[in-house]
Amino acid sequence: MRFSALLLALVTLAATPARAELLHRLTLQGLRGVSIAYDAQVCGFWVATEGREVILLNTAGEEILRFDSGLSQVRSLTAERAALLLADGWGGFRRVDRSGRPIDSDFSLSATLSDTEGLHADADGSYLVVEDDPSRLLRVAPDGAVLMELWGDGFSPPMIEPQGVERDPFSGNILVVDDNEGLNALFELSPEGEVLSVTPLSQWGRDAEGVALQPETSTLMIGFDGGNAVAIFDWRPTGRSIETPLARGPDCAFS
Repeated sequence: MRFSALLLALVTLAATPARAELLHRLTLQGLRGVSIAYDAQVCGFWVATEGREVILLNTAGEEILRFDSGLSQVRSLTAERAALLLADGWGGFRRVDRSGRPIDSDFSLSATLSDTEGLHADADGSYLVVEDDPSRLLRVAPDGAVLMELWGDGFSPPMIEPQGVERDPFSGNILVVDDNEGLNALFELSPEGEVLSVTPLSQWGRDAEGVALQPETSTLMIGFDGGNAVAIFDWRPTGRSIETPLARGPDCAFS
């Protein structure tokens, strides 16, 4: 009986994903970061607060500018080469330039998308998207075709409420934050959806919502709905999923 209990404990321990290396630098209070996107073109982080405004921070967390998006709310956003792509969380998308002016008419990125909680423009032109009802991680082509669909509740451990998504161009790993209805944790995934690490976040904030990475310096920003806060970390991947790094835009590590 004692041996069986020991064996079960060892199996459980072996099945528990590793934790990522995460070193807390500072926390910005009073900023509700429901979606965050790193932008190599301006060497800063765009933050959506689920209101109309979009805010640009430098890598130290200092505000550079803000603009009114013209949308009723911005639920998620990502930086493209020539524009920012904003999502209202109800299936509507809008491209704007980096001062907030609309570039084209509002549109639907894909008929399958409605509750868009997190959005990331990947190096090949496709988009990584997370939704929480149901819990899904998708890769969507520019023409709206779904190239990959993974169900978070099938992960081990389950990812119940994915809210923000990012990809590290050096390791190829995908980062997703799961909010308080899930584990309030940072999931690190392979491009195919294998769980590489799960890092609890509750000691730094409640209800994780947004995530973004400056890859040159491994500066990671995570937004928390509870307490209206954005925390800044040093982060390291647990390993590499790709042989050749992805395109990442201009090098602005020391800006």
